[in-house]
Amino acid sequence: MLTLNDGRTLVLRSAEEKDAVTMLDYIKQTAEETHYLVRYPEEINIELEREKEIIRNNLGAEDSAWFTVFDGERAVGNCSISRHRNHLKLRHRCDFAIALEQAYCNGGLGTILMQKAIDKAREIGFEQMELGAYADNDRAIALYKKMGFQECGRTPKAFKLKDGTYIDEVNIILFL
Repeated sequence: MLTLNDGRTLVLRSAEEKDAVTMLDYIKQTAEETHYLVRYPEEINIELEREKEIIRNNLGAEDSAWFTVFDGERAVGNCSISRHRNHLKLRHRCDFAIALEQAYCNGGLGTILMQKAIDKAREIGFEQMELGAYADNDRAIALYKKMGFQECGRTPKAFKLKDGTYIDEVNIILFL
């Protein structure tokens, strides 16, 4: 159990196969709420059995972790770490991702999830966490910096929205 700054109580646990439907709903919901995720809602076409397989694979993995937040039985937030690549020269790096439904932002949940991910990355033995953020996502970038991440470069015009607008990707890293 965890309590947000506004007093809401949520459950933090690993997603299980029984959560596949709510995980898919959560993925679509977050994609609908903002352009800060890579896929548009209509691009999310994961079959239920495939989502169950993804969850099973994550539960058994030694070099990755998911932290999912539930409001009752409904998934409302998730963050993950996963090995960047399994080549010897790259094994020290992990990728980080986080997304929350907008109704659960600004209550301290992002900080809680990020700290869990950082702690787990250290436990696994990763030396650095990496992510890419939309350059116009000021709130997320501020949170990353608060947690000790630093900008290490940009990819110009990395994202092209439906309206033709380009947005740079900010490359962010935390040395563990």
